[in-house]
Amino acid sequence: MKKGYFVSLVLIVLLVLIGFLPIQTKAKQKQPRIFIQYQASPNVCRQTSNDQAPIFTWAGFRLKSGITDYKINFSTLPRNFSQGSAIAIFDMSFSTIQGGGGGILFHYAGESNERSPSNDGQNTVMWRTLSVGIAAVTYVWLDTDNHVANVDTAFNSRYRWSYTNYNGQNDCGGVRTTLDLRNVATHEFGHWTGLGDLYSANARDLTMYGYAARGELKKDNLGVGDIIGIRAVWP
Repeated sequence: MKKGYFVSLVLIVLLVLIGFLPIQTKAKQKQPRIFIQYQASPNVCRQTSNDQAPIFTWAGFRLKSGITDYKINFSTLPRNFSQGSAIAIFDMSFSTIQGGGGGILFHYAGESNERSPSNDGQNTVMWRTLSVGIAAVTYVWLDTDNHVANVDTAFNSRYRWSYTNYNGQNDCGGVRTTLDLRNVATHEFGHWTGLGDLYSANARDLTMYGYAARGELKKDNLGVGDIIGIRAVWP
């Protein structure tokens, strides 16, 4: 080996060891992708007229294969929800998304202390103060293969939340002064799979429509475009 080549090789190794040259790894993305679900304006729920639109938006990433664990920060939970009721409601929302794809993807893994969305390796559901007019936000960090490395969802603590059982017909049967937790959560968990928001008028009866009204329950039921989209992005 030539002396000059050997010296150069040693220098490169030293630079890597002390941190001046990065090693190529499947690192997590530093800045998250952000998905915002707004409150409807006017904030009036509309009965479903057409949930058959075959449209969806892919956000350009997917879940990794296997089970995705998630946690809940119970310290941020609204007072009208018990820990058990929150677990049950989120399980129903995740089950709706899983039903569109035909398999189990998500698993409740306990309590989280995370109070602010961060790329910490925990997928956390929480409440925090968000801007007026926003119902919930999902933050997604990706690895270099465009698979989800970390995902957090925050519900807006500025607003009142409730839960009403959806029977497939009562699209606007929730409490009229509150946002329905399962309704909003089902939309947010669609982002966990790689679906984007829809804002066009012909999508307003789909789960992935990016606006939620007080008293609305219809996002609990997937429309045609939601099912097509979930199957398309299924890991």
